Amino acid sequence: MSPLETPAEFRDAFDALLATTHRQLRVYDHDLELLDIDHAPRHAALRSLCVAGGGRRIELLFDDIGLVARKHPRLMQLVRDFGHVLEIRQADPDAPRPEQAFVLADRHGVLLRADKAAVRGTLRLDDARDAVLLNQEFESMWQRSPASVSATTLGL
Repeated sequence: MSPLETPAEFRDAFDALLATTHRQLRVYDHDLELLDIDHAPRHAALRSLCVAGGGRRIELLFDDIGLVARKHPRLMQLVRDFGHVLEIRQADPDAPRPEQAFVLADRHGVLLRADKAAVRGTLRLDDARDAVLLNQEFESMWQRSPASVSATTLGL
């Protein structure tokens, strides 16, 4: 378990977890602010996961998706090009949501912040027990979250 104290440490931990992901990446957080998802190497790692095929999946679930399309053009490009692999949804605002934020890699890696409003967290690259519990929680929220971010804008 690696404790994280700063935004840079958190992003480095996210990169380390992303590097260990082979099939499924799941993210639950308030928004994308802390992840700096459009950073070129991070974008390249996400793109590599998308192009690898073989049933890979990236699921991003946020409390607030309001600024995703405007502030994250590289992520939106991935959604446009790989919508069958990468999906972004907004958590149901009427359902209870956890205070913690987490990133799950496959069925073993966990990047966890006990409070979405804080940076402080931990990285566990091999924690199958917590990963299973958080995957169940994520799946429950995911199923209740119909709103998604679209890469296309419809104008009439």
